[in-house]
Amino acid sequence: MSSRSAPSKEFVDYTGLIRRRWGIVLCCAAFVLAGVAAYTFTLAKTYTAEAQVLVAPTGFDDTAPEAAKSKLDVNLDTEAQVAKSLEVAKEAKRLLKYEDTENHLLSHVAVSVPPNSGVLTIAFTDDSARGAANGANLFAQAYLNQRTASAQANLKAQMDVISKKIQELSEENKVLLDKIPRYTGAARTYARSQQGIISRQITELTGRLGSLTTTTINPGRIISTAATPTRPSGPNVPLYLTGGLMVGLLAGLGAGAVRDRLDTRLRSAADVERMLDMPVLLELHPAGKGDRLGLLPARSRNGQEVHELSHQLNAVLGHGNHVILVTSATEGPGAGLSAANLAAALARTQSRVALVCADLHSQESARLTEAPASVGLAEVLLGKRSLRNAMVRSPVQKRLWVVPPGVDTDLAYELLQTRQMVHIIDQLRSNTDYVVIDAPSTASSADAQAIAEAADTALVVVEVPDARRKDVEESVRALDRMSVAVLGTLVVPAQPHSTARLQPRRAPRPAPGAASPSGTGSPSGSATSGPAIDLEAFGDGPADRTLVDPPRDRPVGDRAVAGPRRAVAKPADDGESEHRAPANGSEPDTTSVIPRFSSGHADTDDESGRL
Repeated sequence: MSSRSAPSKEFVDYTGLIRRRWGIVLCCAAFVLAGVAAYTFTLAKTYTAEAQVLVAPTGFDDTAPEAAKSKLDVNLDTEAQVAKSLEVAKEAKRLLKYEDTENHLLSHVAVSVPPNSGVLTIAFTDDSARGAANGANLFAQAYLNQRTASAQANLKAQMDVISKKIQELSEENKVLLDKIPRYTGAARTYARSQQGIISRQITELTGRLGSLTTTTINPGRIISTAATPTRPSGPNVPLYLTGGLMVGLLAGLGAGAVRDRLDTRLRSAADVERMLDMPVLLELHPAGKGDRLGLLPARSRNGQEVHELSHQLNAVLGHGNHVILVTSATEGPGAGLSAANLAAALARTQSRVALVCADLHSQESARLTEAPASVGLAEVLLGKRSLRNAMVRSPVQKRLWVVPPGVDTDLAYELLQTRQMVHIIDQLRSNTDYVVIDAPSTASSADAQAIAEAADTALVVVEVPDARRKDVEESVRALDRMSVAVLGTLVVPAQPHSTARLQPRRAPRPAPGAASPSGTGSPSGSATSGPAIDLEAFGDGPADRTLVDPPRDRPVGDRAVAGPRRAVAKPADDGESEHRAPANGSEPDTTSVIPRFSSGHADTDDESGRL
């Protein structure tokens, strides 16, 4: 049997997760945001001032690449790293009279290079506005001082090398001058040429030394001094709060995803198909807030869903006599609600349907079909009534017969798992088109599994969001072990608490010597000859009150259930019921209302001729 196609797991699934776990997401976001806000507002205010330095080439910068030296250019990326070096920090510490370490001082400094410029921007952060401005200016000055000292050290090193070379050449020249008078010929000529070369080198080096001595070093200058800031630069409250909110939302989504992964509750038909890989044959939509679903009007949205299910069952099961077991994975009125509406929908398809209220501790299905809370299945199991006498025709549906739970349920409860129950179902099968069994939950007892032996197929009711994945899996597994085919699941919303729960109680026993219900003094006579309900008095039965009339509230017991109301045909004076045409204009229903049993009650079918 086909089911609705489950939606693909796309963006809608993640939004569904947020809808289910919005509380966790909001709590995590609020908790993290509150923590970040508390931390942010406890932070001390900080101020930042900036000074700009125009860097000039000194010609003696050993940190610059050779290509830059040759072009008398400055590599500002290198200078930005030099500005945050320990050498500059030591000079700045001296100027600022800073008492902490150089590394701690550098944590207050940020150096940047504006694009396409020869300027360094030195920013200093401090707890006071004046301290920030003073720190930026003095740190910029410390950078220039360090750059000047570095250039002077390089200049002095070059001058020392040249002076040493001049001294060496002078000594060599003096030696040659002493040897030339003693040489003759070619040796003397060679000595004179060597002495001339050395003299020229000394002259050249002496000129270079004089040039270096007069060189002026220009490391650059501060082109923009740091002004005292008028507003704090930190902490950045909007940035911190926005970041905290984002982190909180991410943490909430993560926690919600973990919680959703660990939670096995089924909340929708999509969850049933996705988590259990089982077809959903019916999905009922909830009533108003705090209201319970009743016997659904045929033209309502939920009623159309049940009708679609009845037609699917007709197509799948085919002609014949079929027994459909309706049970629930969890305790609740969902099985009774589904069984009553399914039986009514099948009856509207011109089928003779019997609804067996096998959940002896619940009156849900009997209440919805307005079956009187009199003798029923319990008395049949105990042998106090015949099946014929326990059956009543539903006042709201012509072709629907109901076997209510009965009264003496405490003793009969143990008989649901006996062969007698199977024999009762077989009797109903032979006289009706469909037998719908409202079975107890598989989670409460093994009654549903025992009754399933006589069923052709089973439907598992899933009450969302109370049912859990494990409950449904165990229910299906239990029915599979009984070799009954589970066609699929029926998803119904969890109903508000109802007082329709029937507590086990025993029927009052007659006093000794009192007349039995059958009019005899023998207690045993009540098993077969009790006061039978006169099914003939129903005739064609009451007008169907679940068809197409405009819905309005109709009383059921001591409460109102939303649904259409029709005027019930009242018996004529001669005892025969009045035939009324349905409001939709179709022919009046004359299908026989008396089921045929092998117990010797032979009644004729008015038009169908079924026996």
